[in-house]
Amino acid sequence: MSKLRAMEVLEFEKILERLVSHAETELGRQTAADLQPSWKAETVWQRLDQTMEALKVLGTSPPPSMNGAFDVRVGLGLAQKGGLLGGTEIYQIGSTLAVIRALAEHFEANKSEALLPFTTGLIGQAKLESEILFAVDSSGDITDDASTLLRDIRNKLKGAQSRIVAAAQKYTTGNAKEYLSDPIYTVRDGRYVVPVRIEYRGKIRGIVHDTSSSGQTLFIEPDDVLNASNAMRELEAKEREECQRIRTVLSAKISTIATETLGSLAHLTHLDMVFAKARLAAAMRACEVTRAEEATIEVTHGKHPLLPADKVVSNDLGVRPGQSVLITGPNTGGKTVAIKAVGLFVLMLQCGMLVPALTAKFGPFTQIWADIGDEQSIAQSLSTFGGHIKNIGEMIEKVKPGALVLLDEVGAGTDPAEGAALARAILVELDQAGAAIMASTHYGELKAFAFTNERFTNASMEFDTKTLRPTYRLLMGAAGASQALRIAEHYGIPKHVVQRATQELTEQHLDVAKMLASLEDAQRLARTAQSEADRRSSELKKLEIEAERKLTEAENARKRANERAHEAIESTLRELRIEAENVIDQLKKQGGKSDQIQNSREKLSALDARGRNLGRKFKPKEATASETSYVPARADNVKVLGFQQNGIVLSDPVNGQVDVQMGAIRMKIDIRKLTKLETSPVASRPKCGVSMLSKVMNASSEITLRNLRAEDAVLELERFIDQSLLGNAPWIRIVHGKGEGILRQLTHEFLRKHTLVKEFRLGDATEGGDGVTIATFR
Repeated sequence: MSKLRAMEVLEFEKILERLVSHAETELGRQTAADLQPSWKAETVWQRLDQTMEALKVLGTSPPPSMNGAFDVRVGLGLAQKGGLLGGTEIYQIGSTLAVIRALAEHFEANKSEALLPFTTGLIGQAKLESEILFAVDSSGDITDDASTLLRDIRNKLKGAQSRIVAAAQKYTTGNAKEYLSDPIYTVRDGRYVVPVRIEYRGKIRGIVHDTSSSGQTLFIEPDDVLNASNAMRELEAKEREECQRIRTVLSAKISTIATETLGSLAHLTHLDMVFAKARLAAAMRACEVTRAEEATIEVTHGKHPLLPADKVVSNDLGVRPGQSVLITGPNTGGKTVAIKAVGLFVLMLQCGMLVPALTAKFGPFTQIWADIGDEQSIAQSLSTFGGHIKNIGEMIEKVKPGALVLLDEVGAGTDPAEGAALARAILVELDQAGAAIMASTHYGELKAFAFTNERFTNASMEFDTKTLRPTYRLLMGAAGASQALRIAEHYGIPKHVVQRATQELTEQHLDVAKMLASLEDAQRLARTAQSEADRRSSELKKLEIEAERKLTEAENARKRANERAHEAIESTLRELRIEAENVIDQLKKQGGKSDQIQNSREKLSALDARGRNLGRKFKPKEATASETSYVPARADNVKVLGFQQNGIVLSDPVNGQVDVQMGAIRMKIDIRKLTKLETSPVASRPKCGVSMLSKVMNASSEITLRNLRAEDAVLELERFIDQSLLGNAPWIRIVHGKGEGILRQLTHEFLRKHTLVKEFRLGDATEGGDGVTIATFR
């Protein structure tokens, strides 16, 4: 049996048909239809790497469509020899050049390592492409814009055509229409003629081109129509001559790039097939492939690629030399489907196609052999058994180490005892030759053979003993009973016939059948228990994750609560300090004695200390100098611990402190309390509850500067903006009036320099027009 026969037996051509449907060009479809598996590991992995890379490209930066590329190899070859190309050939070459250029530009911007040998071989010819598509349309006709002369000729042709029609219409509408059998003109052999009644033959001078079937009407081309037609014929000849000249020029230019374009076309064809494989993989929901060092096929949740994806049962399948598989189980249970699936998976992978599975581990095989189905041959006088044995004999003779051998019902079709012995000998021989074998059988002797031979593994197709139906699920590690008698009774064989057959079975056979049935039941219970254990384990894991999440949320909530409490206390302390300064200033203004002032300061200092002690109880743990590596620099935007308003660093660190500007306030801050921000500082929104800050919160969002001197206006505007920022105002309205525009100019200069002003604009008609400026804060 040849490798091609294995592809035929496994119906691999149906896979290729699906691949062809995903190609975009005729050349790509031809290449896909002729695709053959490679038996060189290096080539196989190159193909698979390209397909997996193309699949990623489709998901991230899909290439432009290749639909516009044609098989222009003949046209390019003719141009190389100096031949004149037709309009359609020229257009198809231009369209193909456009696809090549678009692909080259795409992959230049989106380089793909595995596809690089092909994408770098795409050579665009933008200038010639433009010339061709400018001069020739998709129907192969030369366009009017191809040359000035051609446009002029065609304009004249339109005029000549109009003159012919006008001349003919004179006879159908003028005095001569009484000589006509019908007042119409028509075209005969490309000539405009009028139907003249035979008795008026001499009334209209011209050439007779035809006669009616009755002989009573002559179709005459009048002399003036003839002259106009001849003039048009001359123009048509000039048009053909100019079109041929243009095609000659373009053909000559195509000849200069023919060799490069043939190379580019070959690369484009390969890319089309690679992306067809990727699109097929996406349609099949295929997986990426893990590389194995030796010949191996191992998939989890693999689905037969030719069966409907929503109906086929997925299975875990695997085989390699030294770990061959012997599948047993009931008829119609899916053994053949499982064997064919493995064969198709290997053929697909060795062609560079991905397989529909959850995971796939693969090492290329050296050959694939398959003996599946009815091998009877009347022409060669072979029985079914003879056909199988002929094929298997060829396998044994030509099999190589690392080959995959698929055998369906090995040893069947002859005496059971001899067939089982022969099948066992065949399996041993193929295994010793280094082949990986997947075979199916009903022979109980072979089930025992697989149990005792460490190089073989039993597998069975699951059978539901309650419904007496197969589940089509492959169970590795256990042999299955054939269930022939139970299935026969289920499908209508009389019960007494089945009972008689049961009585004919030997006691040993019945014991083995019962043992296998019990083993199947035990495995089914074990799988159910394992499934339940996995489910409970998954639920427990989810509960653990949920508990950890809730603990984390609780800890974060505690930290946020402490932070809010600390910030509230710090805010209150700041307000107390401000009010304290106000009290001291009032004492000074009232002429208070120095000892009174000092006494007030001491009391306020004690109040401040108590407040700080209270704040420390709620203060979140700070990062120590050893725990942070941040060293602030000038102009850094920072978050200050204990303050809601962000700031800007104004100085380099000195003794672990820096100057920080927060709104209108400048303070020295310990660098351990600073966190760098990536954005510019934003005006904070402190929550206040005491008198001074409540004034700020209740401040107006509008200020009027009219009638103020320039210096006073700037001071008032600065004070108003500071209050608005502390009051968390998102925007303000500044009324400066129109006048001579001096206050408006001062206002805009001040706003432009202010670091916390995001933008400003003049008011619209409803906001006060040019007499008002609206400013928005960061």
